Amino acid sequence: MRILALLFLLLLPAALHAQDAPPAEQLVLPPLPSFKPVYQDNGKEKRVVELVPSNQTLETWTERVAIIVYVGVTGKSPKTVAETLQAEWRKDCGKFDSHPVEQQFEKSYPIAVFAMQCVDGKTAGRQPNEFLMAKIIQGIDNLYLVQHAWRGGKDARPPPLRDDKTGDEWASLIQSVELCDSRLRGQPCGMGRRR
Repeated sequence: MRILALLFLLLLPAALHAQDAPPAEQLVLPPLPSFKPVYQDNGKEKRVVELVPSNQTLETWTERVAIIVYVGVTGKSPKTVAETLQAEWRKDCGKFDSHPVEQQFEKSYPIAVFAMQCVDGKTAGRQPNEFLMAKIIQGIDNLYLVQHAWRGGKDARPPPLRDDKTGDEWASLIQSVELCDSRLRGQPCGMGRRR
């Protein structure tokens, strides 16, 4: 839990505790106690943190959570961003499957939740048998993308999402990602699951 708190201190400019932080937009995720950080990039335009289960590495992961903040990106349609990501995956995959992306609103923020699978990767950048579930939130200050991915080789078992219990856990994790903003009435930070 401490590691996750440190990650978000690095990821987001505001401190985690709302009472100590200046008014700001904050990304809220559920606790990920069995995950550890393996990659971080604190760029000016994009901030990235990748986490994998404690017994895996950045190179050998079979499950990964990535948190990406596009700093200063505003006015983007989460649906359009999701469709662009799907198009990139489709180009790299011999056999590609996805669900149509629908844009919704959550706490007045536009969001898109989607899933896609690359069954047969054609390039070195895309693994065969890779599955991704993601949520995109367009905030006032930034665009946020949270991904939960699974991958296996050509001989690996199917993605864990074929198992109802695991599928429900994954969907719950992605659905519970939210944005709060202490500057906006009705969307205070520090209430609920913020980590």
